[in-house]
Amino acid sequence: MLAFIKKIMGIGIRSVDEIKVLRLKNQLNAKGKNLMVFGKVIIKDANNIHIGQNCRLNDYVFLHGAGGLIIDDDVTISAFSKIFTLSYNTNEWKSNYKSKEHIFGKVYIGKGVWIGAGAIILPGVELSGKGIIVAAGSVVNKSFNEDFVLIGGNPARIMKRYSQEG
Repeated sequence: MLAFIKKIMGIGIRSVDEIKVLRLKNQLNAKGKNLMVFGKVIIKDANNIHIGQNCRLNDYVFLHGAGGLIIDDDVTISAFSKIFTLSYNTNEWKSNYKSKEHIFGKVYIGKGVWIGAGAIILPGVELSGKGIIVAAGSVVNKSFNEDFVLIGGNPARIMKRYSQEG
């Protein structure tokens, strides 16, 4: 089967995993953007996800684009991290707890951000500071715009500031 796929595609694919990566790059419109994918990545509503140059997606990353997701250049999203752009509307929970209507919130991941393993980014968050590090296991429910900071915890807060010089 693999030989057949290679023949009809006319390219030197070596494994089924490489075919999956090509399919993912197509889904994210990331051809020629040096997107690196390591393992299985789960994508929902890919047509609402825009990804920049030189990004890395690791094992079992989950990206939900329903509310709009922009991932800027040089971003690394570590294994088991999740980015959600929709959630249940809890503002009117007394009237919504049965129907569970959704709200949508655009998410922006800025240049050079590193999202640690198992971190969760919730709808409406903007990580617009350059070089932000999100600590492993963190839950980010608000935006951060300061450059070169480490954020972490549940809910995430600034834990460390890095010097921008060498």
